[in-house]
Amino acid sequence: MDFSSDGAKLFFTTLGSGPDVVLLHPTPVDHRFWLPVAEILSTRYRLILPDLRGHGHSEAGEGPITVEKLAADAGRLLDHLRISKTIFAGCSIGGYTLFEIWRALPARATALAFCCSRPQADNDTARAKRQENIDKIRQRGPGEFIEGLLETLIGPTARRRWPQKIAEAREMMQAVSPEALVAVQQGLAQRPDSVATARTLRVPCCVIAGGEDAGSSPADMRLLAEQIRNGGFSAEYHEIPDAGHFAPFEQPELVARILRRFFDSVGD
Repeated sequence: MDFSSDGAKLFFTTLGSGPDVVLLHPTPVDHRFWLPVAEILSTRYRLILPDLRGHGHSEAGEGPITVEKLAADAGRLLDHLRISKTIFAGCSIGGYTLFEIWRALPARATALAFCCSRPQADNDTARAKRQENIDKIRQRGPGEFIEGLLETLIGPTARRRWPQKIAEAREMMQAVSPEALVAVQQGLAQRPDSVATARTLRVPCCVIAGGEDAGSSPADMRLLAEQIRNGGFSAEYHEIPDAGHFAPFEQPELVARILRRFFDSVGD
């Protein structure tokens, strides 16, 4: 199914029935990242799985793919489905988008689940690395960049136990155009710091960390949970020792169990 947002045609699909939950995937994969989790949750919830702009079947539009654009896309998806407010869960850039949804569209969220999505903005070193990756993609194509992501985003436990996941992730990544890969890196470098935003959250939150995640480390995710609590609101914290940055993709049964308990508690 498609909808339009800011001149781009964007794709989404749904699974299951019940209260609505929107699942926002990381980059540079697509909605299939969440399917193993969604299939488990579909007996109790209707899962709404968009392809973020520039990923999967969704057009990229013009310019950098920023969290501001992604949050606006999420709001237009709810408008398209005639949903006033819902639960959101996001991993990596999907989680970064949740911070922006709270800043720009707080009335649309009833609860937020952050998976491997640190609240801090890029520092100078990280921004320089992103520019290096942009130059590499433009000069030599995306192959080397994608292979590097497969090494860093999927934890060593999953790479050892379930090597097929590398092939599945590679297939999704290779479907993203070089131009969209560049646009996402540009947008990530521009994303605002969300540590202060975390202290303003006023909906139930769940924070999930991967113990093998170097990009959004357990320390980063504990900081997020602490900032939410410092603002006076509740935040669950869960750490999966043998998962990397793609924790929901690597450990779908465990992540689904955590999210099911959280979603059920929100609905009580």
